Amino acid sequence: MTDAELDEAYTRLCHTMTRLGEPVAPLFLARFALLAMVRLDDAPAVLQMIDDAAADLDAARPG
Repeated sequence: MTDAELDEAYTRLCHTMTRLGEPVAPLFLARFALLAMVRLDDAPAVLQMIDDAAADLDAARPG
């Protein structure tokens, strides 16, 4: 994936979440993640991506 393609995909992701609205954004992201996992079809890579995505977010949680 080129930088331009990555930018286009991320922009579409953001615009789609905005169009759907904040209340359903978590459901959309969960569905997107599940579809991406199935398409990737690489369990070790998926598990590493989950860990990478969560890195440093525990400290960023309010409260």
